[in-house]
Amino acid sequence: MFEKIEEIIRNIENLRDEITILLNMAKIDLIDYILIKRGSKDMPEGLSMGMLADIDEEVDKLKKQIDLLNKIKREMLIF
Repeated sequence: MFEKIEEIIRNIENLRDEITILLNMAKIDLIDYILIKRGSKDMPEGLSMGMLADIDEEVDKLKKQIDLLNKIKREMLIF
């Protein structure tokens, strides 16, 4: 079970690094990305829809890994 948790944590760290790289390539930070997704901020001219889609894809993968980790946590805490 701990091996699975360690694997998920490694995946989360790798995805975080990948998202950071993509954000740097898009020349925005995480806060800007969140505001753009909420519609609270306009998309910068230099940011393409393709780049935004790439970031969205990695963020979705990150969400899935976090959900999986939370599921395992719930299962382990129920005796």
